[in-house]
Amino acid sequence: MLHSTAAAAAVLALPAVPTAAADPIPHSDNCAQVRVVTVRGTLEPQSGSLLLTPLGGRIAQESGRRATVTELEYPASMATDGAVRGVENLTALLNEAAAACPDQQLVLLGYSQGARVIGNTLAARTALTDRAAARISAIALFGSPLFNGTEPYDRGSFDPGLSGTGALRTGALTEFGDRLRDYCNAGDRVCQGGDPAAGFGNALSYGHFAYFVNDNRDRAAVFVGEQLGR
Repeated sequence: MLHSTAAAAAVLALPAVPTAAADPIPHSDNCAQVRVVTVRGTLEPQSGSLLLTPLGGRIAQESGRRATVTELEYPASMATDGAVRGVENLTALLNEAAAACPDQQLVLLGYSQGARVIGNTLAARTALTDRAAARISAIALFGSPLFNGTEPYDRGSFDPGLSGTGALRTGALTEFGDRLRDYCNAGDRVCQGGDPAAGFGNALSYGHFAYFVNDNRDRAAVFVGEQLGR
């Protein structure tokens, strides 16, 4: 609990970032043109990710289209089944969105455990429909424990000789490679060779909080904007 409290305090002590205006409710046709789905990190509140919610709002606003931002409902706790439930919920959300709104562009943003949820959802592809996979226009991950330092879509100050505590096999996300940016900071023990036995302790590294203050989110916003404009 001491580590959990310290981590939460560290995040809350970071400078606040204004949230760009975004329509939180689908329009009258029930299908916004763009739907941004954020998947928060461990211990971030269900009400919104301190890292991703401002980014999601910015992307929605800058898209210049009817857009909505959805916070994925899942535990985001330190329980072992939290990420598993996240994969189940994200898969269901994407499949339902693609079926109900076949022309909607989907954007996925994930931080830490949330990045694990997205990565595992896309890598497995056992339940995600082809229609849903095709509607995903852009993906931005930050501090992912699944980070593989050899992938062409990797970005950041990372050491390419190091990977995450639960790195995916090379090529696991190739299907989405041209739509994906996986950001990893040097010194982030979650995506840079941390100790698997340390568990949540790896998230207490400074590098894992640096996404709040470096330019990775700005770069992600530009990338997503380019993807949506295709």
